[in-house]
Amino acid sequence: MDKIKDNIFLGIILGAVIPMVSYALILSLLELTSAVNPLRVSTMQVIAIFINFPIFRNILTKYKKDKLGRGMLLSTFILAAWYIIHHNMLSF
Repeated sequence: MDKIKDNIFLGIILGAVIPMVSYALILSLLELTSAVNPLRVSTMQVIAIFINFPIFRNILTKYKKDKLGRGMLLSTFILAAWYIIHHNMLSF
């Protein structure tokens, strides 16, 4: 991990790719293990978004990659905002 550059754009890419990959893994594992998916799509999306936080914390504390962590945090906030807007959770 020390060889990875401390770059905000790399953090944005990682912060967007990790939830997409984790969502695909969750969906694939649930399809392989059970005939009927016990989780709703929205629940799997929230789990995929929140997988970023332990990775984000590890990058900030253990590896001292501040810019990388900021990029991950930014993309996580954007994904969370997308989730809220996509599921019509805003009521004015």
